[in-house]
This record gives sequence, C-alpha cells and structure tokens, in this order.
Amino acid sequence: MEAILSRSATYLFLLFGFIALGGAASMVFARNAVHSVIGFLVAMLAVAACYLTLQAEFLGVAQILVYAGGIVVLFLFVVMLVELTKFKEKRLFQIQTPWAVATVLVAVAAFGGVFWKTLFGPAAVEPLTLRPELAEGLKVAEQNAQALSRGLYADFLLPFEILSVILLVALVGAVVLAKTERV
Repeated sequence: MEAILSRSATYLFLLFGFIALGGAASMVFARNAVHSVIGFLVAMLAVAACYLTLQAEFLGVAQILVYAGGIVVLFLFVVMLVELTKFKEKRLFQIQTPWAVATVLVAVAAFGGVFWKTLFGPAAVEPLTLRPELAEGLKVAEQNAQALSRGLYADFLLPFEILSVILLVALVGAVVLAKTERV
C-alpha cells in the first residue's frame, strides 16, 4: 500500500510540476500583462500543490498565502495602475523575450553547475536545526512548522522585514508611475 501511495504522489508531483512549467512559460510569453499575471498565479498554485504532494503542508500554505495571494494581488494592482498599452515603447518589451530566455538558460546552467551537489545531495538528518534556546520544548522532526516559524521570526527577522519594505517600495513606485502617467 505504501508503494502505491508514493507512486501516486510521484505522479501528482510530476503533473503539478509540468503545470507549473506551463504557467511559467505562459507568464513569460504572454503578450498581455494580465494574462502574464494569471500565468504566474497558475505557476504559484502548482508549486504549492507540489509542496503538498511532498507533505510539506506549511510551505504549501505559505506559498498560497504569500505568492498566490499577496504577490499576485500586488502585480495585478501594478498592472491596473500602470497601463502598459499607453507606452510608446511597447515594442521594446516584446523584443526582449529572446534575451530573457537566453539569460534564464545561462542562469539555470550556472546555478545548476555550482549548486548541483547541494541541491541533489543527501538530505539533512533533521529537518531544521535551531539554537538550543529556540528549540526548547519542541520536537523539531515532528513540529517542523513551529520550528520554522521560531527560526524565521527569531534569527531571520531582519531579512523578513527588509523584504516587506522592498514590497512596499514597489507598491509606492507603482502609484507614483500611475500618477505621473495620468497627469
């Protein structure tokens, strides 16, 4: 019975992986900005489904809340505020596709070459290692979501807050672009 579950989980993972690749491809090659955001949404939901097939429920739900919820709404907000159809340089954005594809392929090859052993090496013995004072009272292997949240909000609070400031700056930039466009 266990082999059937793992085989079906593998097939589901592959299915959702191909859906994620299709959504990412539609995001890159879409001519309309709204269609590109919808492709991004499909890719992020499929990645969340991949996390769920790997029994990483916390990452799956975080993927849905942060990316499929927050980032997609932010992108749609930017797309609706900054009307790209009014730009005279519209052709400039469309001729950059071959350069973007070439850059992504080079980046993937470089990343894969440098981090191959790290990505596909043996898995860690413990899911997450915390400082002893943070891990007090937790069984890290069983309560991984709590351990991850303790690590994120204790040791990585500054990068987490910097990311929120970057998103806020992007939102303010979209509003400024929209205001100068309409004046």
